[in-house]
Amino acid sequence: MSKTLSTVAVDVIDAYGNTAKHMIQAYRFGGERVIGFVDQRFQAAVERGAAALREDWRSGLIGAEKRLSGAYAKGLLMGSARAEQAVETAVDLAHKGVERFAANAERFDQATKFGALDMINRVALPAATAMSAVVFRLEQGTGELAKKVAGEPKVVKAVAKKARAAKQAAAKTAGKAGAAKRTVVRKTRAAARKVAA
Repeated sequence: MSKTLSTVAVDVIDAYGNTAKHMIQAYRFGGERVIGFVDQRFQAAVERGAAALREDWRSGLIGAEKRLSGAYAKGLLMGSARAEQAVETAVDLAHKGVERFAANAERFDQATKFGALDMINRVALPAATAMSAVVFRLEQGTGELAKKVAGEPKVVKAVAKKARAAKQAAAKTAGKAGAAKRTVVRKTRAAARKVAA
């Protein structure tokens, strides 16, 4: 199939859309890695200072930090999903614009019988093709960047597994602390009732 300016334009639009999506993914993966790093460092810092802190305070600090990082991760995911949707919408609109422009130009060319469209294709197509090659290399580069930022799948899975284990441990510790607190409150109320009786 012979290339025309409109097909090259559509390919370039797709490449720019993919490049934008790769950058959004790199931002999201990078943010997730930062969250995992901060979680690990915070937990290590709290555990290092464990002697100075009560157990319920330690679990409370770790739990609060996990909730905060969870909210940040959720916001990161939602924001990147919205950005990807915006890119898809922009790409669709650009496709429609190119299609409309090409159809109008072809109708005009047929009505005037100048053959200007064919001449423009012959003159501008080599430059457009050269530019599209640069855009495609940019798209490939951003794809590689997104993969590097995401890291090795094994590493990402290990970090996710550690984060889940830490979250479960914090929840378990918080549950024990809550149960102990409820026991103390129940005993205090029972003692208060005895005194009142």
